[in-house]
Amino acid sequence: MAEPPKGRITAALRHRDFALLWSGQLVSLAGDGIFTVALPLEVLRQTGRAFDLGIVVTARTVPAVLLLLAGGALVDRLSRRLVMLVSDLCCAVAVGLVAVLMATGRAGLWELAALSAVFGVASAFFKPASSAVVPEVLPAELLVSAGSLSSLSHSVAKYLLGPLAGGVLVAAIGNTWAFGLNAVSFAASAVCLALMRRTPRPEPSGGTLVDGIREGLRYCRSVPWLWWSMIAVGIANITCYAPITVLLPVLVKDVFHGGAVALGALFAAGGVGGALAAASAGRRPPRRRMTAIWAAWSGVGAATVALALAPWVWLSAVFTAAAWFGMSYGNILWYSLMQRELRPEMLGRAASVDSALSLALTPLGTLVGGAAAGLVDVRLTLVVGGLATAGTAAVLLVPGVRDPDRPAQPPGSRTLDPSGIVLS
Repeated sequence: MAEPPKGRITAALRHRDFALLWSGQLVSLAGDGIFTVALPLEVLRQTGRAFDLGIVVTARTVPAVLLLLAGGALVDRLSRRLVMLVSDLCCAVAVGLVAVLMATGRAGLWELAALSAVFGVASAFFKPASSAVVPEVLPAELLVSAGSLSSLSHSVAKYLLGPLAGGVLVAAIGNTWAFGLNAVSFAASAVCLALMRRTPRPEPSGGTLVDGIREGLRYCRSVPWLWWSMIAVGIANITCYAPITVLLPVLVKDVFHGGAVALGALFAAGGVGGALAAASAGRRPPRRRMTAIWAAWSGVGAATVALALAPWVWLSAVFTAAAWFGMSYGNILWYSLMQRELRPEMLGRAASVDSALSLALTPLGTLVGGAAAGLVDVRLTLVVGGLATAGTAAVLLVPGVRDPDRPAQPPGSRTLDPSGIVLS
């Protein structure tokens, strides 16, 4: 299959529907970046207790984890574009109402927790739909370009410019306006989705929603490269990917004796690494994608070991950028591989299983990393987690995991997966 011309990272934007989809998401992600600053500041302003902030964050995570599998099954039955549109509208209305309540002095902790729960429910449907809709609006050779653009928008809008703008806005005009702007960003995304052409409804598979979930799990289990990679990523998530966000502040405070500027530099370095990964993946997609994915993801572990042992904070920032580069680069190739290789009518469910595994293990990884850093040294915790993550590349030795690296079969040939399902 032909690849996009080298150097054409933005090739996917030439397709009107993807350009609308990406533009709406860019605005929405910037709004999310503002919200990630405004929400904790509002909770702490009201109560001053970290425990209350944990309640609000958990209110978003729990429904997302519980409903992701159902969300994946649903988006494989309905128009993916319509599911995303409804999700954005629900979020716009919910955060808009909370902004009004804040303006009138009626928004308390439980209203903020309810808003987080709405976001969690919406994301359970939006995430698998957003993964499954891209192959419906783009040819297969542009999926890496699309993944690179999506990763770039996340790195720049959600993790760099959005939080910076959020801090400035909250300081200048207050939390209420920051919440209101987030509502506007969801509405803008909904408008872009509404302007897209209608996407086809997936072929119905029959049976109940529970049957659909079971079918999705069986399908994931029947594709070795998908299933075993999900398990290996789960190990990396517990040992490194999730804990690193908690361990970096501890490293700055206890080892480098730095403050907000040093910590901000480390997180900003991560955003730069993600942006560079987006540019690199879109410019020169590798031929052996599965090998490249695991080289990048295991490289995160090596970079984590290096940042843990770095004697200066600026050098840790360099290795933090390298870690985020590897994570983002692998993610771009991974999602484009799923979109290209998996059956279209199963893509929503496969994406939901992938997201559910990551979300379910993230709190556990955060707790394990924080506890380990408290019991032993934070450097040692990072080194052990990095080494474990680097070792997950051994999954390439599992039979079937490197199947996507094999040369494409001639047109008209058919390949069966272990369950007897025709894959091509």
